Amino acid sequence: MVKFKDIEYKHLADKIRDNIFDVSNDYKTSIFLCGADINDSKSTRYKVAQLFEDWWSKYYYRIYYPEDIFDELLYSSESKDLLSLEGLLAKSVDVIIMIPESPGSFAELGAFANDENLRKKMICILDIKYKKNRSFINQGPVKLVKNVNPSNVLFLDLKNIDQNKKQIQSVIKQLIKTNFINKKEISLLQADSFILPILYLLEPVNRLTISKILKFAMNEDEENAYQATYSGLTTLIKKNYAELTLTGYKLTQSGKKEFLKFKNPYPRVKNSAGGKILDNLRLDLLNLIYRNKRLKM
Repeated sequence: MVKFKDIEYKHLADKIRDNIFDVSNDYKTSIFLCGADINDSKSTRYKVAQLFEDWWSKYYYRIYYPEDIFDELLYSSESKDLLSLEGLLAKSVDVIIMIPESPGSFAELGAFANDENLRKKMICILDIKYKKNRSFINQGPVKLVKNVNPSNVLFLDLKNIDQNKKQIQSVIKQLIKTNFINKKEISLLQADSFILPILYLLEPVNRLTISKILKFAMNEDEENAYQATYSGLTTLIKKNYAELTLTGYKLTQSGKKEFLKFKNPYPRVKNSAGGKILDNLRLDLLNLIYRNKRLKM
């Protein structure tokens, strides 16, 4: 397997980020939705998730769940604890909707509310019947969120949460106006999409090589880049877009179809600029692998 120089890792990261996966075109608001088991149809988190399932909402919002992002990291031998991943999350997400309704979500509320950067992005949704309770939750983490902006704490009738969709959307809209995400860098939540063209260009490829490229794309240290790589690959495998073989990670047939959206996002336009750049880059890589000709900078 060919060994790249650091300048070549950066070159690949820049080419993919600037010409193939343009993060500045990712206009959707990213929402990290925390609460009880998403598969429990009686949970408020499930009901809130359903509010964003219509066509209009899917056009403007992208919903993420902590179990999809962090579970594999937390149980892998390479990962650290959840608190060590908070900084990476804070840079990645526009809004965190927190619904404390289970032991796990109580812990998430406490951890996230105590992080200044995450607290600014939090919206707490609680049952209106507990509004006047002098509980630890109300006097502790919820109060911290309220100190940022009282509007970010919503006491609602959870049995009729569907009637509060416009109110929730209004708070989201106001919150994202005050929180800036650097759209020029790849975020943790975009790692899986960014890895797709890496697999297309280099398959079969090992995790370390992917991590090296992602490090420059994210402008992160090696440990955070490795964690983002682990999370991104896990997501791709769950979606059946990628697979781990004896020689490294590869795209599946479904993954190749998904990747075509990156190669030419405008099907009616023949020979898109992104497609041309990608094909030229792949040719350069083949010359490097088989002829030892270094990448053109």
